[in-house]
Amino acid sequence: MIRKSVRMIVSLIFALLIAFGVFLWVLQITKYDPVEKETMAIDNNADTSITLNHESAQTFSVMTYNIGYAGLGRQEDFFMDGGVKSRPDSLEIVKDNYFTIEDTIMTQSSDFIMLQEVDRNSHRSYRLDEYTALKKAFETYSASFAYNYKVLYVPVPFPPMGQVNAGQATFGAYEMVASERIALPSTYSWPKNLVMLDRCVLKTTYAIDDRAERLVLYNAHFSAYDDGTLREQQMALIKKLILESYQRGDYVILGGDWNQTFPEIDPSQFPLFDSGAFYLPYQIDKEWAPAGWQWGIDDSIPTYRLLNAPYEEGITQVGIIDGFLVSPNVSIQHVETLNLGFEASDHHPVIMKFSLLGSE
Repeated sequence: MIRKSVRMIVSLIFALLIAFGVFLWVLQITKYDPVEKETMAIDNNADTSITLNHESAQTFSVMTYNIGYAGLGRQEDFFMDGGVKSRPDSLEIVKDNYFTIEDTIMTQSSDFIMLQEVDRNSHRSYRLDEYTALKKAFETYSASFAYNYKVLYVPVPFPPMGQVNAGQATFGAYEMVASERIALPSTYSWPKNLVMLDRCVLKTTYAIDDRAERLVLYNAHFSAYDDGTLREQQMALIKKLILESYQRGDYVILGGDWNQTFPEIDPSQFPLFDSGAFYLPYQIDKEWAPAGWQWGIDDSIPTYRLLNAPYEEGITQVGIIDGFLVSPNVSIQHVETLNLGFEASDHHPVIMKFSLLGSE
């Protein structure tokens, strides 16, 4: 009897090991393996190019907004931030968040919109194709999308996150002449790399009259959950990219979710939790930005909140990690963070008004 029980246990363990091996094999053969640089499709391309007023500087606006896949409203927590959940309790919650996000974006009527964490066919957002919905809502805008998270099945936590297809999307009220996905460094070891993000920057380019110069937007979403090594590599690459664009004479705007706070932010303004179990944003070194480049941030309102528990004002950890960096030939007119109480996302949108120097 004992021998029979031992055989059954050994057989069960062996079967589980085989099943786990098959699972890893399936993840390996379906792994998203993007190239270093990839030309992306341009959708709904606007038929209006940027025309600069030569008598007075024309003002444009750009928004950056991590929409948290419409699944991280004020009542949610998230397992990677010290919470327990991987998705909201229902599709209705996701839809309510999505339409709140869409209405917010539409109300602002920004000329350019840079979004992060846009889901397409993900278990965590109940398969809502948010990019397609946004393209329909902004049908007169140029649009482009790049994946930065594409995994057949994420097996954690419980219930698991499941399939994830998400990325960055950029919309513009002007004709987009080029769109490119540029891979950011990712050095996760196996098998962790089978279920982690493949970070990228989405570079979109817009023609200006008949000039050789272009307006170039870099929509970035840098790493969050690492010891800083990945972010250092990613920041080195993005600095190289934006300088190359500027040296060609282009007007350059780098925006997005930096997952780091900015040099001008007083660390005591938004106190951090002490526990190492929670996300703690690094502060970008004040010497990192190239000479003459300017930060476009609003230091009065937090842009993110921690997801260790549902949001409670005055209790939940908050801070500023979303904003812009612009080249010396771009003049920042105003920057504003919309305080939405983290109702539909764990981030707030940041809007910058700017003009292009030399347009007078």
